Amino acid sequence: MTRLALVAPGLIWPAQQAFHPAGDVPHAALARLLGRGRSCMNPAISCENLLARLLGMERPHQTLPLAALRRLGEEGGRVQGEDKVHWLCADPVNLSFMGGHVLLDALSEDEIDAAEAAALISTLNEEFASLGRFSAATPTRWYLRMERPAKARFFPLDEAICRPAQDFLPTEGDENDHWRHALNEIQVVLHNHPVNAAREAAGRRPINSLWFWGNGMQPTSGTSSTSDTPRFAVQALDPVARGLARTAGIEPETPDVDSALRADTLVVLDTLVSPIHHLDSARWQDALAALERGWFAPIARALDKGALRHFTLHVPGERSSFSLTLGRGARWCFWRKPLSLCAVH
Repeated sequence: MTRLALVAPGLIWPAQQAFHPAGDVPHAALARLLGRGRSCMNPAISCENLLARLLGMERPHQTLPLAALRRLGEEGGRVQGEDKVHWLCADPVNLSFMGGHVLLDALSEDEIDAAEAAALISTLNEEFASLGRFSAATPTRWYLRMERPAKARFFPLDEAICRPAQDFLPTEGDENDHWRHALNEIQVVLHNHPVNAAREAAGRRPINSLWFWGNGMQPTSGTSSTSDTPRFAVQALDPVARGLARTAGIEPETPDVDSALRADTLVVLDTLVSPIHHLDSARWQDALAALERGWFAPIARALDKGALRHFTLHVPGERSSFSLTLGRGARWCFWRKPLSLCAVH
């Protein structure tokens, strides 16, 4: 019998409203798990910090080097001799005006093609060589390789999406003015770039800024802060999660419920994150329905058959987090009624 830990950021709908979007999504298997398990609301924690804790890599009072971890988690991200390199995520974003504020939004993979990304990065490297070297792992995940650390506090892109950009500019460092000035200059260059002229002429959103975040150097691979940390296989598509796994000495796999139920596994499923950021209830409902079919239903069946010894569901969040635990005895708790996701908040 196996143990399964499932991390599902975005599973708890954040907005208080009369209509809960989970109400229109059949989720009998998840409701049965919620009803039979032991649930607990916990203090807020980011998905990355939760994963570091689960992998035994938590460092109290130290900020995770998210850019370096994400870079390590990319396809071909493990490069010899890059362990002393300082990285920043430099993701392409769109800024727009609304209600007297400049709002920031991420661009999806299908909004930028590889040729556009290459042209913009080439110009950035010509104009801003003093900052470091820009590169793109995918059309929407860009990086800045620096020779020394940036002395400023940067906010993760997830925290700034669909919020006033001015509230999340670099702060609390010797170089925050330097990075704000650099960002302004980059915005001017991007605004005048032929790529954006063509995009706007075609009615597409311009790539009119970058978002710097995740400053740090890649941590030493193959280390863990606690020798008694349970050893799991790791399944994830998110590159930060994959980078954390590689740093812990575990080569990550693609999420697959059948293999996850055959061996002790930590699974990260992040399909609900983007809909949550945009409060897009329709996309969130579609993602929840897919998780119900593809994951919660097979997990509930495995628990009922006694094939799964222990299941834990983790839902990290910026206001609070949620956890659910079921052991082998949960399948006999027939008197416990299913609990709708609508009741979890």
